[in-house]
Amino acid sequence: MPTCLVDRLVYKLYGFVLTKLECDCVTVNIRGERIMKIYMAPMEGLTGYIYRNAFEKYFACGKVDKYFIPFISPNQSQKFLAKEIRDVERENNYGIYAVPQVMTNRAEDFIWTARLLFHEYGYDEINLNLGCPSGTVVSKFRGSGFLAVPDQLDAFLDEVMNAPFITGADNGGKSIKVSLKTRIGKESPEEFPALMKIFNKYELEELIVHPRIRTDYYRNSVKLESFRYAVENSKNPLCYNGDIFTRTDLLSFMEMFPMVDRIMLGRGLIADPGFIHVAASDSPKGYARDLEADKKAMKQLHDEVYAKRCGIMSGDKHAIHRMKEMWSYMEQSFEDSKKDVKRIKKAQKMAEYQEAVNIFFGQSKLAERETMNFNGNAGGKF
Repeated sequence: MPTCLVDRLVYKLYGFVLTKLECDCVTVNIRGERIMKIYMAPMEGLTGYIYRNAFEKYFACGKVDKYFIPFISPNQSQKFLAKEIRDVERENNYGIYAVPQVMTNRAEDFIWTARLLFHEYGYDEINLNLGCPSGTVVSKFRGSGFLAVPDQLDAFLDEVMNAPFITGADNGGKSIKVSLKTRIGKESPEEFPALMKIFNKYELEELIVHPRIRTDYYRNSVKLESFRYAVENSKNPLCYNGDIFTRTDLLSFMEMFPMVDRIMLGRGLIADPGFIHVAASDSPKGYARDLEADKKAMKQLHDEVYAKRCGIMSGDKHAIHRMKEMWSYMEQSFEDSKKDVKRIKKAQKMAEYQEAVNIFFGQSKLAERETMNFNGNAGGKF
């Protein structure tokens, strides 16, 4: 029995009873093996409610601990856009733990957004985006651009974290949980220690670190020395995000950071949804995948996402364009697929697109890769 045992929790999962031991740093199963918490990253245009629901239905089945909703950008009208409403509607997130992400540098906008999300949609956890590298975002000192003005970021967090609504003082005692998803700086990793001092001043739900700077975008190697600094210095629960695409990546990360018990996955799950079975397993190294079953489930996921996107998007082009974004990731998980994927990418009409997809899944072979490279947009190991 581990000496760090604090509590014993019994969970019923798929008809079996599993016993978990809660430790001060990680969660382990009864055999002393670590159980990793898995989060799905908010990827604009990809992981909206249609994809989240299909992924949960065909792959996750409770294995994703949190789904982060692509960011809401507060506006002067203090109302959500129609697409934002669809994404946060409770009926569109039924049966999953969803966390809305907000991107703003104005404390009052964050607070009214939190108020609306709580009262109208029932969310009591919100994530602040400090990572988006888009030029139009950064130029307004939002996303990763906010990191360039640490004094203003500190003042923002001070106002937000002490707001009566957030603390629960004027919310019937119900506090709002606030987490941050951040890069390690705008121009240099040397900015990170000062940013960590700011983050440590506040009691956050968790700090999610993507160890790249803004100018890396999603290229170049992740800077693991900066993440190690976070592990050694963060006073808040810590989650890792960045380039864990395969089992090899996951095992290397777990060996390097045995004290970290939560990771956020994005591109790796889009490329190979069946990777969730490995990542959520209590023994990722030994987990045996059924690749034929995973390929069948990928086809089901694809078809459901495509059908529902066609239902809310006008014309062939918009829905097909969104699906082609998915294919830019999924093609990485299949052997000898270039010719068939090319046919998919050339399709302009629904009929030819569906035919190309059916041919692809009929002829392709799903493979578990040791490495993935997303056309130069993948960085280092994780």
